[in-house]
Amino acid sequence: MLIEQQFESILILPKNKNRIDEGGIRTQKFHEKNYSKKPLVSIITVVYNDEKCLEGTILSVLNQSYKNFEYIVIDGGSTDKSLNIIKKYNDSINYWVSEKDFGIYHAMNKGCKLALGDGLIFLNSGDKFVGNVLNEKLQFPCLLPCKVKEKNGEIWDKKISNIRYGMPTSHQAMIFNNKKILYNLSYKISSDYDFFIRHGSFVNFNSSSNGYVLYNNSGVSKTKKWQRDFETIVIIYKHFGLLTSFIFLTKKIKKMIYKMIGIKWH
Repeated sequence: MLIEQQFESILILPKNKNRIDEGGIRTQKFHEKNYSKKPLVSIITVVYNDEKCLEGTILSVLNQSYKNFEYIVIDGGSTDKSLNIIKKYNDSINYWVSEKDFGIYHAMNKGCKLALGDGLIFLNSGDKFVGNVLNEKLQFPCLLPCKVKEKNGEIWDKKISNIRYGMPTSHQAMIFNNKKILYNLSYKISSDYDFFIRHGSFVNFNSSSNGYVLYNNSGVSKTKKWQRDFETIVIIYKHFGLLTSFIFLTKKIKKMIYKMIGIKWH
C-alpha cells in the first residue's frame, strides 16, 4: 500500500532567483486564524498571462458571502498586465507570488504548500464562482455544481461521471480535504485526475450551494487530447488495474470512430 508523503504548510514561499515579486496579507506579518467553527477553505488561483480573465476570477472569489476562506494566487511570471491586476487586490489576497515555474502542476503544488485550510479548491484564471458557491454547510470532500463554457460562448451543465474512467467533473468543482499531498509532476496534463483519486472517494455533493462553478474549457487538456488520454490510461491502470484501463481505451476508440462517421456519441 502506497503511503503518501505529506508536508508541513508554510506561510510564504522561500526566496529564489526566479522571484519577480510577492505580496498579500501574509507578507505584512499577518496571517489567517480560524476563529470560527465554520470550515476554513483555501482557494488557489494559478495564472500566466491572462490579463483578460484574471480580474473576473479574483472578484468571483472576493465577492463570496461566505468569508471564512483564504485566497492564494500563484503567477507564473506573467509578462502582460496580470501582475498589476493581482497587486490591485493586494490587501484582499492572503498571499500571492510571481515567479517562473515548471508548468501548471508545479504552480499548483506551490499553492498546496501554502494552504492552511481544511478544504482546498483550485479556481484557476478564467474560471469563476457564479453566485454564492461557498457556505457554512460545506463538508469535505465535496463536489460543487458546475457549468462548462466553451470558446464559442456555449455554456452547458457538467454531469458527474464514473471516477474509474477519468475525472468525474471539472477539477475546479472539487473541494478536497486538505491532506497536504502534492501533484505528481510526471503527469503533464492529467495529474489532476491522479490527485483526485489519491484523495479518496468524493461522496458529498454540495446541493445547498446557491451558485455554481463556471469552468472555462480552453486549457491545455483541450488541445492535447492524445497526451491527456494516454496519461489517463496510465493512471487508471495504476489505480484500478488492466481491465479498467482497457475498457477506457475501448470507449475512446469507439468515440473516435463514431465521430469519424458522423454519429453522435452518448
